[in-house]
Amino acid sequence: MREYPGSQVRNVILAGHSHSGKTSLIEALLFNTSTVDKPGTISDGNTVSDYDPEEVRRASSINLSIVPIEYRQHKINILDAPGSPDFIGDIRNAARVADAMVIVIDSTSGVDFGTLMAWELAEEFRLPRMFVLNKINHEKAKFESVLEQLKQSFGCGLVLMNLPYGVGSGFRGSVNLLKMQLASGDNGRVEYSDIPTDIASQAHELRAALIEAAAEGDDELTAKFLEGQVLGPAEVLRGLKEDLLEHRLCPVSVASATEGTGCMTLLDFIVECFPAPGEEGPFTATDAKTGKQMALKYDEALPASAWIFKTISDPFAGHLSYFKVLNGTIANDTTLLNTSRGIEERIAHLQVARGKKLEPVSKVAAGDIGVLTRLNNTHTGDTLCDSRAPLKINPTEMPRQVVHMAIKALRKEDEDKVALAMHRLMEQDPTLHLHRDTETHETILSGMGDTHLDVAVNRLKTQNKVDVELHNPKIAYRETLTRTAKGQGRHKKQSGGHGQFGDCWIRLEPLPEGSGFEFGWEVVGGVVPTKYQPSIEKGIIQAMQRGVLTGHPVVDVRAVCYDGSHHSVDSSDMAFQIAASKAFAIVAREAGPAVLEPICRTVISVPEADVGDVMGDLNSRRGKILGIDVKGRNQVIDAMVPQSELAGYSRQLRSLTQGRGTFQATTDHYERVPTAIQETLIAGVGELNDSEV
Repeated sequence: MREYPGSQVRNVILAGHSHSGKTSLIEALLFNTSTVDKPGTISDGNTVSDYDPEEVRRASSINLSIVPIEYRQHKINILDAPGSPDFIGDIRNAARVADAMVIVIDSTSGVDFGTLMAWELAEEFRLPRMFVLNKINHEKAKFESVLEQLKQSFGCGLVLMNLPYGVGSGFRGSVNLLKMQLASGDNGRVEYSDIPTDIASQAHELRAALIEAAAEGDDELTAKFLEGQVLGPAEVLRGLKEDLLEHRLCPVSVASATEGTGCMTLLDFIVECFPAPGEEGPFTATDAKTGKQMALKYDEALPASAWIFKTISDPFAGHLSYFKVLNGTIANDTTLLNTSRGIEERIAHLQVARGKKLEPVSKVAAGDIGVLTRLNNTHTGDTLCDSRAPLKINPTEMPRQVVHMAIKALRKEDEDKVALAMHRLMEQDPTLHLHRDTETHETILSGMGDTHLDVAVNRLKTQNKVDVELHNPKIAYRETLTRTAKGQGRHKKQSGGHGQFGDCWIRLEPLPEGSGFEFGWEVVGGVVPTKYQPSIEKGIIQAMQRGVLTGHPVVDVRAVCYDGSHHSVDSSDMAFQIAASKAFAIVAREAGPAVLEPICRTVISVPEADVGDVMGDLNSRRGKILGIDVKGRNQVIDAMVPQSELAGYSRQLRSLTQGRGTFQATTDHYERVPTAIQETLIAGVGELNDSEV
């Protein structure tokens, strides 16, 4: 592949709902530009962009892949993004390095969650965008109704670029409204012919609307249009591009990936109207010397800088670092500074990728995308730059993980390997998180959804030969006391020589939530020497960790030692620790012990039509609705929900909202569990203890 200057590069993210046909559309683009001899298919598992074994097995994209297409002396870097929000890390990083977005819609289903997610990303990253209505030849395709959905969902500014000639089983091609030709597919190849007479009138009417939209993008063109002058092809394209960059216009095109129609219209529009790197907006970086913000404008004359937006650990190619050049030129046989980690990296294996295929190049210019191999100390989100002009780019902001599962090695000998293997996966995927829960003593794997974690577990098995299982994590229940009680703890043991003797009377008092533990000393007369005060406090704290009812820690308690006795020879620190521990176990049972459960502040964003179903489900989970607000197109429900009731909630929410609902949950406080649940928890502890006997 030849090397291109930034002005001849287009970085385009292909986004949309899963199974909207993004991968098949790429195959059609590759075939119609003679990049491949035969288009691959999802069913055969031989597509260029879905090459990962997990993708082939699931018949769905789960990774971001880069597919460059050379067309009309330009290099179009197609960033094929997953459609599932489980893989939002790759989607957000792709949107950040792209300069424009193509949102692919399944014409049989219309606007869905993936469409809305893609639009919101385009809004967030200020990307010019267009829609492609794919599968227009499918028997269930609905062109007019989907077009109406787009108008209702995203407002005006929509303009057709091509018009389908027939829909569904009657589809015979599409009219390119700029060239005024009919494009029809034949075995995946596109042929052009004159517009049929039965659609000519509608085509001319739509072309007039397209030219009018183009004229609005430029004052000179507007004046010319109002004077009745004819706008030339170059002027129409100029007006469309200005409209697109100002976000006043969103083109709509139709396509059939299986027949290849619509592909050349899409490629022509990308080359002619989508911005080159730097035309839409620069990257923002921080000067490593001054700490000031600076804009990187894709200037090839400046010192080199690049941002790593994806890393892959390939079993054959090794560590692959995907980057976008932001200034200057990245070339072989140079040294760059990784300002994120304070190390230098030698650039010696510079390549470009088309799916899994890598091709060596000598340099990559500003605005273009490339791959570096064997940079084992450089990871996703890192910045590489010329040490003479050090700068740093912040990693992409990611949403918090929503699914949390306990992970455990199936073989004891693999326990030490799990953390190391997961660390490698987290270097590739910043939305995965692993931590040790100190209360439940479990290792918790967190991610963006059930599929996300399932993919991670499968990769542990295939890439690292580590077998693990996932299960719902234990709930970090706690216990507390509800009333004041007092009593004695006595420890006496005689076994030759010095014996053991400790005797203390304690009073336990409940404290307000969040108070923790307090210890008081009210012993008078020296019946218990003050030197044993720390031992008694330590014994009580140890007993609190073991709990009274379910084995969970006791919290929010004040313990006061007010009486006792000692022996001048047999008393010791250990004896009073044991006595205090016994005292707590006895007195706590008389102080109205109760189990507390963690309550999560849960914020759920759903379409208005699904609010009733979601609220009903929350009520069944013992949730308490605090309020409902409006944010954009969605309703945001603020609720308090017990953590134990959130197991499997991500899957249920997606089911209730057809994948359009999202949520975030954080532990807020603890509350007493209902009596029936407390009895179940106590019974479960009893059964566990019986099984261990």
